[in-house]
Amino acid sequence: MLFSRKKNSKDLEEEVLTDDTEAVEDDDASDDLDDPDLDEGNDPDLDPEEEVELDQWAALDLSRDWREDGPFDISEVDLKADEVKRIDLGAVIITPEQGMRIKLVVDPTTGEVPFLIAENGPASSVQITALAAPALPGFCAEVRERLVSTVEDETVELVEGPFGTEIRRVLVVTDDKGRETMTPVRDWLVAGPRWVLNARLAGKAALDLDQSGAAAQLEEFVRNIIVRRGDEAMVPGLPLPLTPVEEK
Repeated sequence: MLFSRKKNSKDLEEEVLTDDTEAVEDDDASDDLDDPDLDEGNDPDLDPEEEVELDQWAALDLSRDWREDGPFDISEVDLKADEVKRIDLGAVIITPEQGMRIKLVVDPTTGEVPFLIAENGPASSVQITALAAPALPGFCAEVRERLVSTVEDETVELVEGPFGTEIRRVLVVTDDKGRETMTPVRDWLVAGPRWVLNARLAGKAALDLDQSGAAAQLEEFVRNIIVRRGDEAMVPGLPLPLTPVEEK
């Protein structure tokens, strides 16, 4: 962690975009999080055992301050207090590790950038999506329910992770040649003031379950993220669009 929270500051310096940041198009850029129905609550068809399990994990999320060491809201930090080089992408401000490659994923239908991917080496990455959320706590449970519903039950495991409830699951991914492969991923959901950050680990980081290597490095990256939610009204669950900043 590069800094700790402060209580009252909305100051921000604009930072330049480094050469190792690129924009790419992705036909699946809407992702399985882009769903305006996320604020409708839990599925009434869940059986009692499933409801108890969801309540258990929701309670874990609310049991402590998982953001004590980040990620941060823009109101909680003073970026003028240090000279660390960061990348300002509008809705999020990131601090890439040395050698890390940043990709901005463009939705070809809207032209917006709903998420970014940080690659730490050739075989480890984290996808970052900042979502609008209600002011009341507990929205992580609704996002988690949506993510879990996209895969078969037997491929999903909920465990305690570094940011509260962690989702471990297996996704079917299609490569550039049209071949489908089964890929394990880990999802971290972190609740902030009217936002939820979804960090999705893939590659070696998804297999580093004891946080001893690739996952630990990406966890540090996630903890140094700063979210700028803005005051505009947004449907809960919609991604906060990223704005690429041109190099000055």
